[in-house]
Amino acid sequence: MQKTIAQIAKMIPVENDINAFSSVEITGICFDTRKLKQGDLFVPFVGETRDGHTFVKQAIEMGASASFWQKDVPNPPTDFPIILVEDTLRSLQWLAKKYIREVAPKVIAITGSNGKTTTKDITAAIMATKYRVHFTGGNFNNHIGLPYTILTMPEDTEVAVLEMGMSHRHEIEELSMIAAPDIAIITNIGEAHIEYLGTRDEIAKAKMEITMGLKADGLLVYPYEEPLLSNKVTNEYHKETFGKSHEATIYPLQINNQADGTSFTTNVAPEVEIFVPIIGEHNVFNTMAAMIPAFKLGITVDMVKQALKKMERSKNRLEWLTASNGLRILNDAYNSSPTALQTVLKTFMEMDSDGHKKVAVLGDMLELGKESANLHRASATVLQAGKLDQVYLYGDEMQAFAEIAETIIGRENVHHFMTKDDLKQALSQNLTGEEWLLVKASFGMGLKDVVEYLMTES
Repeated sequence: MQKTIAQIAKMIPVENDINAFSSVEITGICFDTRKLKQGDLFVPFVGETRDGHTFVKQAIEMGASASFWQKDVPNPPTDFPIILVEDTLRSLQWLAKKYIREVAPKVIAITGSNGKTTTKDITAAIMATKYRVHFTGGNFNNHIGLPYTILTMPEDTEVAVLEMGMSHRHEIEELSMIAAPDIAIITNIGEAHIEYLGTRDEIAKAKMEITMGLKADGLLVYPYEEPLLSNKVTNEYHKETFGKSHEATIYPLQINNQADGTSFTTNVAPEVEIFVPIIGEHNVFNTMAAMIPAFKLGITVDMVKQALKKMERSKNRLEWLTASNGLRILNDAYNSSPTALQTVLKTFMEMDSDGHKKVAVLGDMLELGKESANLHRASATVLQAGKLDQVYLYGDEMQAFAEIAETIIGRENVHHFMTKDDLKQALSQNLTGEEWLLVKASFGMGLKDVVEYLMTES
């Protein structure tokens, strides 16, 4: 975003006289002084424990061109371009809402309990074969991250691929109203955030909020086999589906799991085999979800195939790493839920490891509420004796997983740890470098640190 303060003042309500510095140019936006660049508009937020206004002086010293200032916060600077607003967060969101309508890209919004980041990466890669694409980076998918993503969008963007995350009801609705998507994708309905929402049906209602801002002629893409969604869709928008059923808009004819990815064919083009460089059958369905909007925007199956050959992906999400001692690590340390864990475990166990032992390092799945123990136990039921050699578990909740795992693969093959240091030590002592290692947990468990340790210490 490149705007003068006068232009910004026309886009959002401003509470002060900006005439003295109306021609000052803004060349970017920032809410973290550690990442501030010269020319940025600094946006301070008032949080429960920290007030970002205390960093405005630092932002000025680092080269910010201007700063928002919430009007109920006293003593704004008088010798620097200050844009006084009712609420800094709401003003950021309002500015993003106005900006995305001004740039007017085709907006593809993606949500779901699992797979939304991978689907975002796949969608962005496919769209880039024909369009100038801007997409969500990292985990910038919430009430702050999504507006920030929009406001960092170049003015010549033709397609914006926006990930939308949530923990509670009405959060997706808010993001959808800001972005006004042309196409909305729901990847699936799982158990993530069930602690706050109570049931999968309530989770489905929360995900369906993505349609609240969907344009009048917009398209909703969702999994055909999910009754919690199919009984909630309406005729207010176009609908297309992906899934296993031949009743879906797009479905797979053949799937071939490989160690470095998955190849498949579909009913849309049976003669074209597509390879997605991400393991697991579930990523075939993520890819098919992304193919529907691609076809709508004039992208061919052959273009999809070529795009996926060279796609880049977000870190810590089913990426293969090789440690210095030869240990192969399948790193999925960013997130976990019962549905995702079971899916990845099944895929990992079915891999042909060419004689190498297969070991899983699993951490707690968070935000599962009162059902946490039961869901951890249920997740372990997919284990199969002889297809997984050892399991290393970390965290309080994984005790429930251990109870079931011991009955399936043997107590001697299940190791449970309450501290990360003990886990690291055990892995360091017991792994030879000849193994294949799956690492998966909720991000809050910090297993990415264990991956980094194994990469540097092995």
